[in-house]
Amino acid sequence: MSQAWTLDEVEAVVADYFAMLEAELLARKYSKAAHNRALQSRVKRSAGSIEFKHQNISAVLINFRQPFIPGYLPRQNYQQLLERVVLEWLAGHPDFFRSLADGPVPAPSSRPPIEDSVRTSDLVVPPPEAGIGGVARTIENSHVRFYNTDFVRRDAENRRLGRLGEEWVVDFERRRLHDEAGRPDLANRVEWIADTRGDGAGYDIASFDGDDSPRLIEVKTTGSGRQFPFMVTSNEVRVSEREPGRYHLYRVFEFARDPRMYILRGALSEVFRLEPTQYRARLGGDAVDNDHAD
Repeated sequence: MSQAWTLDEVEAVVADYFAMLEAELLARKYSKAAHNRALQSRVKRSAGSIEFKHQNISAVLINFRQPFIPGYLPRQNYQQLLERVVLEWLAGHPDFFRSLADGPVPAPSSRPPIEDSVRTSDLVVPPPEAGIGGVARTIENSHVRFYNTDFVRRDAENRRLGRLGEEWVVDFERRRLHDEAGRPDLANRVEWIADTRGDGAGYDIASFDGDDSPRLIEVKTTGSGRQFPFMVTSNEVRVSEREPGRYHLYRVFEFARDPRMYILRGALSEVFRLEPTQYRARLGGDAVDNDHAD
């Protein structure tokens, strides 16, 4: 059985991870292998052990709705010491995510092209394994404080990112129908609903399967990795439940650097685990006007 990681070792690997994450969010080149080799000489651990610890750090970050390094797949069941060191590192660097939130990866300013040589089928990958994204956490330790930017909500509220992702999928759909389905007539009928009719339809794009049947597409885009969670609206859930055979969720990820997506069909309440994040409140029913109650 391997020896437990010490505090010094954990602090070293956490600091190394954030150095790589900064480069990742700024779209700067860096070598994961070189970082790993440098750490091996410092903490006297194997390359595989260090990589696993980096994956644990990804899990901590995704649990707190923060960006992670896509090349390190989040692995849960990490030691509490690791979570504490990650949060304390962020407490000591409160501007880390705030300074990077508008960088080229979290908030791209342009749409990456789909190269002519790329088949649209090569841009679609399997969805992540169920539960791999972890569970959203809150900071309960009063001594731990850092600037907590909710990047899941930030993605949802970033209209530029949303429009760029939708535009990318419109191009994808037209290419798919024209080149791979052999239906240029249908490709010409793809409609960007969110652009032509607004956001109230419960989906963003009206497209087709190769047999003429409608395909209703909701696009969710992020600069983060495939496992990063996202937000859906109650209207999107209702429409997906009303049209489960036609409704498709296109999750576009790593948008700024190497955009790909996974596609899930059906009611959102059936294909995802939905977690309520807020409620709309209004007076009504048995509500009491406390200022005038007897």
